[in-house]
Amino acid sequence: MKTIKLFVTKSVMLISLASLLMLYMVACGHRNNGKDDNKISVDSVPADMVYNEVDQMPVYHGGDTALLSFIAKNTVYPEEAKKKNIQGRVVVGFIVEKDGAVSEANILSGVDPMLDAEAVRVVSSLPKFEKAGIKKGVTVRVKYMVPITYALR
Repeated sequence: MKTIKLFVTKSVMLISLASLLMLYMVACGHRNNGKDDNKISVDSVPADMVYNEVDQMPVYHGGDTALLSFIAKNTVYPEEAKKKNIQGRVVVGFIVEKDGAVSEANILSGVDPMLDAEAVRVVSSLPKFEKAGIKKGVTVRVKYMVPITYALR
């Protein structure tokens, strides 16, 4: 019975994450207005510059489904939060570096310190993305976010 509850909880989290990530990807997608933007070069991009909008978003190994699956499989619902029936959606922001590594995970929208800490922990443990973000042909650092829903059934 406990296994079924765990499966249902993780399934609900995965479906919620997938929906919210898709909405985010659409909102942050490249907007081409038909103008020929000035080209940038590797030399003109400051090493620490982080982009919100890029031509190609970073790609996780296996795509968005694999990203959400990794988060669902590796998230541990804090026991104290379960006992207190704490639920909700935590949004974690982070940077996908030029080499695909994840850095600077932080809470954009939190629920409770216990759930927030677990969300940052699991996002910080993500393996490198397969491909980094690209802006005008140059590999760049990209802001990324992912929602993690904690729900008890």
